[in-house]
Amino acid sequence: MKPPLALIEEIVLLSLDDETGAHLPLPPFALGLGMAGALLDDLSMAGRICTDGPQVKVLNAETTGNPLLDPWLALIAKDSQEHSVHYWLSILANEKKEIESEALAHLIERGILKREDKKILWVLGLRRYPTIHNEERVEVRTRLERLILSDDPPSHFDATLISLLDGCELLHAIFRGDQYEARSARVASIAASDPVGREVAEALRELLSTVLLAQTATSNPF
Repeated sequence: MKPPLALIEEIVLLSLDDETGAHLPLPPFALGLGMAGALLDDLSMAGRICTDGPQVKVLNAETTGNPLLDPWLALIAKDSQEHSVHYWLSILANEKKEIESEALAHLIERGILKREDKKILWVLGLRRYPTIHNEERVEVRTRLERLILSDDPPSHFDATLISLLDGCELLHAIFRGDQYEARSARVASIAASDPVGREVAEALRELLSTVLLAQTATSNPF
């Protein structure tokens, strides 16, 4: 039996299109922040850090044994000062390329994804990550769908996942339609339970606002 997926793995898995393996369209910075939040929450669930207070506190710097988490635990632990969740989200989001690359490699190693490289006009590379059997993605989506459309109490893991997906706007890319819009209050209630997910949403709003202001200033220089 395969070990369960970590939050960072489920976030990366859900960020890919079911059929093509291409990245789902998301706002700038969204996936990076979502992955950063997943790492912090994974480390929290592993008992290594605490994210509930104003500052992220290291509770145990011992490695988890998970190569997706341990380099970032070491990064947080070696800092002589404590910083906010917001701070660590910005630091880890800047490492999006490395974090995503490691997560994808791990999912490929576990036999969940495969890598396909294609060429357009024999020159430009096009990389996709389709699932091999699609069991894991279907399981995650079905699990979340049932939770959103019901009034059952969520597990801590699923509540955290929904909060992160909602915060980085990936939930809207996964579930579309009036049925889910009608459950927006349910999603908001679940998402509010995780402080890191709330910080992801706030950080994304701030970044998008900054980008919009910069674009406005560029288009209207005087």
